[in-house]
Amino acid sequence: MKKVQYISAIISFVLFMTIAHYVFHEMEIFGENDLLTKMRGVSFIESFSVIGTELVIGIASIALILYLWWVKKDYVGILTVVVLVAGSNVLNKAIKGLMKRERPPFSHGEEGFSFPSGHAMVGLTFLLVIAYFISKEFSSTRLKVTTFTFAVILALLTGFSRVAEQAHYPSDVAAGFLLAYPFFVLCIFLYEKRPGK
Repeated sequence: MKKVQYISAIISFVLFMTIAHYVFHEMEIFGENDLLTKMRGVSFIESFSVIGTELVIGIASIALILYLWWVKKDYVGILTVVVLVAGSNVLNKAIKGLMKRERPPFSHGEEGFSFPSGHAMVGLTFLLVIAYFISKEFSSTRLKVTTFTFAVILALLTGFSRVAEQAHYPSDVAAGFLLAYPFFVLCIFLYEKRPGK
């Protein structure tokens, strides 16, 4: 990984902490309620919510793990996938329990706390780790960039589908993205710097 990724990960974490400060102290975030209202019922975006479900993430993660085990014999890679996907889910739930932010007051059929969005946080982590291991198979920089770009676009649509469904505030989704990225960078840094690589 490059130095710019480490710097951007630090900035991302600082931005996450800033949003968390506002949410924890129940401070108003400018324009959030307006955006929540404007995105209500945007059916095109809502359809991407399925990507962030436990079923889809679980099946795709198992497929990646089997590929790393059967084809690549990359056992540290398998551990990295487990830590990233399962770890981001555990971290997300722990922060939700700490922040205790109620979900938007609309009929969305969801239970539990709102901050940060699990679809955004776990979804981005999951899509980035898949993009990372796929991109390792390409020598072309253009293909690598395209792979990551596609993953990020899917993650953005997945995260903001939750705003369209009124299940999360925009700040929940933004915070999920902002925490997922440095967590991903940290785990991949440890993976790439492992002894005996």
